[in-house]
Amino acid sequence: MIAPPATNTSRWRPTRSRADCCAAATVFGIAAFLVVMLGRVAQLQLRPSEDLRQHLNDRVSVVREPGVRGEILDRRGRLAAGTRFGYRIFVDPTRFPVPPDEALIKLADASGLPMSYLASRLVPTIAENERRAAMAAGEVTRVDPETNAVYSPKPLPLSRYRTIGDVLEDWRVDSVRAAKIPGVYLELRGVRETPGSALAASIIGKVGVDHAGLAGAELMLDNAVSPTPGRLSYVRDAFSHPLWIEQGAYVPPTRGRDVRLSIDLELQRMAIEELERGLVDADAAGGRLVMLDPLTGEIVAMVDLVRDLPDAVPFDWNNPLATGRRYITIRPDPNGRAHPELARNRCIEDVYEPGSTFKPFMWAVTTELGLADPGEVIDTGGGNWYTAYGRHVADVVKKDRQTWAEVLINSSNIGMAKVTRRMSDEQMRGAVVRFGFGSRVFPDKPEPGQFRGLPGESPGIVTSLKSWSKYTQTSVAMGHEVAVTPIQMVRAYSAFARTGDAAGTIPPVRLVARDIDGPTDRVVRVLPSTIANLTRETMRGVAHNLDLRLARSKEEPLPKYDLFAKSGTAEIPIGPAPKGIKKPRGFKGYYPNQYNASFIAAGPSESPRLVCIVVIDDPGPDRVRRRLHYGSQTAGPVVRRVMERSLAYLGVPPSFASEADAVAQGHTPAEVRTASAGSQR
Repeated sequence: MIAPPATNTSRWRPTRSRADCCAAATVFGIAAFLVVMLGRVAQLQLRPSEDLRQHLNDRVSVVREPGVRGEILDRRGRLAAGTRFGYRIFVDPTRFPVPPDEALIKLADASGLPMSYLASRLVPTIAENERRAAMAAGEVTRVDPETNAVYSPKPLPLSRYRTIGDVLEDWRVDSVRAAKIPGVYLELRGVRETPGSALAASIIGKVGVDHAGLAGAELMLDNAVSPTPGRLSYVRDAFSHPLWIEQGAYVPPTRGRDVRLSIDLELQRMAIEELERGLVDADAAGGRLVMLDPLTGEIVAMVDLVRDLPDAVPFDWNNPLATGRRYITIRPDPNGRAHPELARNRCIEDVYEPGSTFKPFMWAVTTELGLADPGEVIDTGGGNWYTAYGRHVADVVKKDRQTWAEVLINSSNIGMAKVTRRMSDEQMRGAVVRFGFGSRVFPDKPEPGQFRGLPGESPGIVTSLKSWSKYTQTSVAMGHEVAVTPIQMVRAYSAFARTGDAAGTIPPVRLVARDIDGPTDRVVRVLPSTIANLTRETMRGVAHNLDLRLARSKEEPLPKYDLFAKSGTAEIPIGPAPKGIKKPRGFKGYYPNQYNASFIAAGPSESPRLVCIVVIDDPGPDRVRRRLHYGSQTAGPVVRRVMERSLAYLGVPPSFASEADAVAQGHTPAEVRTASAGSQR
């Protein structure tokens, strides 16, 4: 029998080699190193040193994407101002070649910009950067004048961004890119194009380099048409290279809202053409025109023109009583000369004395109060009369007696001054304020959904009740000692142009097209409808007299539309004297023999669709010498032509079905002999 092998009861233990020990040590060392590194990273992330904080940047970069500014349209949807995008050159002067001569020539060829312009933009900046670099290197020293100590001035940062020119044409963009000039880059910029500015520059306004509204409708509508920019966030590496984009990191831009103005560019063009013609005919310094839809309060045309008059000189305060000169009566507008979009809009900013165009308001209130009746006969003294306090009042149409209705038609200063004296000071001033004079047309704090008006609007000037006097009472009756704007006049005149239950009310004035489905505008009642209608019918005689005069002179064809109107002429106030100069005795404060002539009308009389006012600033001296400077002779023909063209453009049926119909209603030269001399003042 074979015995089993003997067993070793002792436990077997493997022996470790030197290689195994080295491997274990290496693993342990790497783990320890990683722990230390992790701790260091945590320390740097959570509690970096102050020195490191200055250089610490967020690893998330944000790229903004510009939005499109909303379009501004006219009331019929024609583009007045719109936005497109293009590329503009900018240069990093620190990377631009030095010397720059060859690079400048190359850039001029690619961009089409003049070499002189490029040099003026870049060479001084490159030289300044070299000076700043020398300061940073300590190569520039200065001496303290107090201690004579030599020191190095604090270095300034280098200029790294210099824009060049405006947005390029598309083919120029490709040329600049192909040139591959060091330091020359392209940036995407919005371009605001204003095709409507040729007709309505000061109304549309202007935007700045950041596309924020600076003036006009661009400023008025800025909150509505401004876009919301988009943004893209991404995580980057140490070299600013994108690593990844997280979900929801891109927010697209939101386009600004498109807004329709109440202005009709075609009506605006007609108004400009006729006003320009009127200014040349009258040799006037300037003119203003505002046309409004009395049903909605929308301004459909607004024009302000100024002419250069080589014979006009500044007023001589050292010799204020001098005559025979033509003085400059319109304040200079340097901004408007440089940029028409920044021009002062005199239709809302500059006031004037309305003269006899103000009389319908005083006539209507006096009649409403029961202080006069249209048939009452007034002694008008043959055209000359003195008030109880010795003031001389004269009429252009000299008559011994006139009815209260004829006082308005013939624009009798005497009749107006006599009858309006029956009102108290409180009643008369209240009547002025009631029609909105002395306050801005556009609200300072618009209601939700409404817009502010154009900037710079004047509230006009109304004498305070404390300063109201018997002299004021007489002056205001004739449209003096009150200052208004053309836009205030068309709003107030709407009280006579609205029909039915709306007669005698004035609507809010709008420069934004009315939304038919929007809320109903609040109107203000200023007269009973019966009084408003009576005043309107009375003023039809004024327009009739104008038409007869034009027919007699054969200047215009027979009208197609019946209007009611009022003319006015007033001297132009000079304003306060400069500091240190005292007004001499006998100086009335008006430019000698220089006037503002105006005419306001609405039509067609049976159902008015438009109210139009024209103010002719300072008709020429020859017109004044021949006594042809009055509102009915300078501004009246402009209003008649504008209204004829505008009403036809709007498709309004003519008041007169045919020429025979017009003849039947008295619109013929044969009727002139029996017609009144008409309203001239």
